[in-house]
Amino acid sequence: MSELPNAGTGTVTDETADGDTIFSPIGLRDVVVAELLTDPQGGTPTYGPVRPLVGAIDFDFQDNSGDPDVQDYDDGEHDVIMPEPETTGTMELADLPPASLAMLEGHRVDNNGVVVRNNEDKPPYFAWGFKSVKSNGKDRYTWYYKGRASREDTKYTTKKRKEVNRQTSKLKVTFVKLNSTGNDKVYVDEDTPEFATAKATFFSAPYTPVFTP
Repeated sequence: MSELPNAGTGTVTDETADGDTIFSPIGLRDVVVAELLTDPQGGTPTYGPVRPLVGAIDFDFQDNSGDPDVQDYDDGEHDVIMPEPETTGTMELADLPPASLAMLEGHRVDNNGVVVRNNEDKPPYFAWGFKSVKSNGKDRYTWYYKGRASREDTKYTTKKRKEVNRQTSKLKVTFVKLNSTGNDKVYVDEDTPEFATAKATFFSAPYTPVFTP
């Protein structure tokens, strides 16, 4: 184990068996979304412009994919069918302005800026990206390719004398794979050497993987 100076945190880090130093994620910022416009089977997904989602406090993810279907024969595990990926996320924000919530939940906004919620409204799919700073001061970059928001949980509490009750917003999102590629998530640490050329444009649009044949 080695203690290294990093971002003024005094965090104690550890090393892997091959000598690589491990730095824990300790933050969340720069959350962005981009509406998924098309997702054709076997084709290429298309997205709208990337938009910021300001005020994120935390983003809690839960894998609901389930266990793989395993077929054993000849006294061993051989045929494994992986389940469809599905992740649910709960994001807590300092606040979610009405226009942003309307965008995520598929509501209309009238000429006076008033959000109109209708029972027929359906939330569109978005790609969700964010940065999580690690204890060495470098970021982990993440995109979830296809996520659909549920209706926001809302609670209002009366203001009390000499006491402040901060009332945050919580948004639930269900993430699934793309029909077009089968991909559901990409992520990378910014200090990965091979990532240097792709770093500048990673959040310009949902990232398109590049493979050398």
